[in-house]
Amino acid sequence: MGTAPLLLGAAAFASVLMTVLYGVQRRTGDAGLVDAGWCGGLGVVALGYAAFADGDVLHRILLVLVAVPWSFRLAYYLITDRVLRGEEDGRYRALRETWGEQAQRNFFFFFQAQAGFILLFSVPMLMTAQALDPGPSLWDIAGVVVGLGAIAGEGLADRQLRLWRKNPANQGTTCRAGLWRYSRHPNYFFEWLHWWAY
Repeated sequence: MGTAPLLLGAAAFASVLMTVLYGVQRRTGDAGLVDAGWCGGLGVVALGYAAFADGDVLHRILLVLVAVPWSFRLAYYLITDRVLRGEEDGRYRALRETWGEQAQRNFFFFFQAQAGFILLFSVPMLMTAQALDPGPSLWDIAGVVVGLGAIAGEGLADRQLRLWRKNPANQGTTCRAGLWRYSRHPNYFFEWLHWWAY
């Protein structure tokens, strides 16, 4: 399948996904689900690219090997760490207060903007799925090592932060445990590193 149909399919899926999540937000009063929807949606789009793109089958398998674990791990973490905790993320509460009576209208456009980001950030995944050269090359192997290493590092950093937050003695202080001793945001570092894999 060519580039245009794949992108159109991804755009339609992302828009429908974010419309459904916007509806959930209207019912629950919690817009935090948008974050989990964004990264989870990218994983579904990557699966679609892997299934329908015309690239070398090995590249499509490698895409699934890197993109899907990253996507679903992060979505699961965001759901369990932020959405299920019972109160809306402070960023979205602040937007709700700032927007006042226009909040629901603005949240609809905000959710659709996230659908646009799914499409934009899926482009490297699409390029991977459409790569025609047979693999594996050294670049393919390096990409998988970087991608899986980044997923492991981000997962470890998130786990360390979650355990640190559970200790009431740490409230109001900055995490300096584990990887957080070396970086203010090791989870973001590994998130950025993940994108180099493609």
